[in-house]
Parts: sequence; structure tokens; C-alpha cells
Amino acid sequence: MADAVVFMNPVPSKAPQISAFKFLKVIAPSFDKVSIISSSLDNTKDAQVINVKYKKQNSKIMRVLNFAWFQLKVFLKGLKTLKKGDTAFFWVGDKMFSSMILCKLKRVKTYFFLYGMTSLENASKKAQTTKKSQDFLASKADFVCAESESVLTDRGLALSDKTKIIHLYVDDFELSAERENKVGMLCRLASGKCVLESIEGFSIFHSKHPEFSLDIVGDGILYDECKALIEKLDASSFITLHGWLLHDKLFKIMPKWKLLLFPTKTEGVPNSVLECMSMGVPALCSHVGGLKDIILDKANGYVLKSDDAQNIAQALDDVLLSDTLELVSLNAKAAINEKFTLKKAQENFESQMGF
Repeated sequence: MADAVVFMNPVPSKAPQISAFKFLKVIAPSFDKVSIISSSLDNTKDAQVINVKYKKQNSKIMRVLNFAWFQLKVFLKGLKTLKKGDTAFFWVGDKMFSSMILCKLKRVKTYFFLYGMTSLENASKKAQTTKKSQDFLASKADFVCAESESVLTDRGLALSDKTKIIHLYVDDFELSAERENKVGMLCRLASGKCVLESIEGFSIFHSKHPEFSLDIVGDGILYDECKALIEKLDASSFITLHGWLLHDKLFKIMPKWKLLLFPTKTEGVPNSVLECMSMGVPALCSHVGGLKDIILDKANGYVLKSDDAQNIAQALDDVLLSDTLELVSLNAKAAINEKFTLKKAQENFESQMGF
């Protein structure tokens, strides 16, 4: 075995760290040593953590200068860490340009991960720039990776010997025995996650079925707008906006849900969906990205035909009143046990890497 180095964007919150640390746990048994170069990461026993200081700036000029300084520091850290014969992974690494240059100079194999396209969520300049940087770095890598085949094919990439399907895992949760008449949402509060449409749709559903309530967990740029819409619809008695929750609090809420509502414009393989399925909470979700490879309609989950409010309301009615909901819940749990345990993820990684 050789060593591996993982390059990751500056970490703005704990959420990206959770997925990164799962990736480290998946690959750790396959290498003598794993290092990860990023910023603001906690320590982990699965890798040597190398943090490079990165501070967000308000001024545009300072942001550019700070970004360039970060690239230089990462390059120098990588220069000391990376050696010929190592393997380099770019996990949420669409900003790691200097690292790719370093890998080429060191002549190490590079694996670049692609995810759902945020450019489909909105037409903002930031989203379009992110896609361009992802596409550029992917074109320079030796191998392009994704957690699901559809993530690649949705981008117009053909599956080949230069593509790798490397997925993560979820912990093994017990089947929930305390479900209530609750629906959950667990996502970024952004336009691409259709959270406003979901609030309106659930309100329509609730007018017919007042025994149900909705928990919304997450934060984002639409938080205030979501709060205002809930107040406008006089829905605060049955829609709770929790904001971002740490896992210990979140895992006290999730087992009470009968269903996860997950409309989205684009997606990779969302950990929130997998965790809910592991608890036996099936997802009602859009048929996009990696979700197409996980969710089988009316078998281990449910597929939304569209993400407008009226359709969401009708879909909630169809699913929550269905007499097959309990069977679908059991199938959701079984689907996770079949593929998305830590052992299965490690075996898949070794197979994809040819170890």
C-alpha cells in the first residue's frame, strides 16, 4: 500500500466536514497513511489533518488576494506532504487549483469527485463559476469520480475506465418505533431545494389532514423568507422551522417522522436521505441525480412527479394515506443494509480502485 492525500476546499461549516470524514473512513484501510489538506477541520484518527488558515473577507479585492494566498499556502503544504507514488483525491475540491498543478508536477494519480450541479438550482454567477471550475479540474484529473452513475451521466459524461463510482455509508440505525404523524425536511434552505413550494404544499395538505405536522431542519439564504411564508400562511402551529441542528438533537427528531420530503432541482447522493432510510423513514423525492439510482418508486421510497406546491400536496396525500407505507419503510432500511454500510462502502472502494 502507498499513501493518499485528500485536497478539500476551505470548510465554511461542519456539514462538509461530516462527509469528508466519512470519505476518510472509507479509504483509510486501503492506504498506509492518509492526509487531508483543507482549513478549519477537526482532528480525526483516520487521517493526518493539515489545516491552512483561511479567513473570509468582505472586500472583493481582499477575497481575491486571500484566495490567492490560500492557494500558495496549500501548494507549499502539499509540496511537503505529497510524493511520487501517492494517490491524490479531490473531495469537494473545486477550488483547489494549485493542488492540481502540484499533483501534475509530482506525477501522482488524481481522482476528482463530482456532485450534483448547483448550476441547475439557480443561474447565479457563483453557481455557474462553480460548475466551470468543477468541469475544468475534472478534465485535468486522471479519473473522475462520483457517488452514483447518474451524477456523471446527468453531466453528459460517459461511463468508462476513467470514471469511478465511489460512495459513502451511513451508520446502522434501529428502525423507528416512535413514529408520529410528522413529515420531515432536511436540506439547505435554498431555491434549488424547493423549500418554499414545500411549505405551501404542506399547508394545502394540512387543510385536509390537520393531524399531520412538518419539521424543517436546515439553514440557508431562504431562512427568513421561509419564516415569513409560514407566518403568512398561519402555519406556525403545524410547521416548525428548526434551523441547523447538531446530530445529537437531529437524531431525536428524525425517528418521529413517517416520511422525508425531499424535492430538489439537483442532487448527488444525499446523506440525509440515506440516514432516514436507515431508520426506516422513506423519502418522497425528486427523480434527479443520484436519487435515481437509489429510490425505486413505491418500493423503497416515492418519486415526486414535479416540485410545485399542488403536486407536493397531492403526493403527500397519496403517500401518507397509503396502506403500503410500512412495507416501503422496511424496504428502505433493507436497501441501506444491502449497499450503504461502512463495510460495503470500503469493499466498493477497493473494487473501484483495483486493489
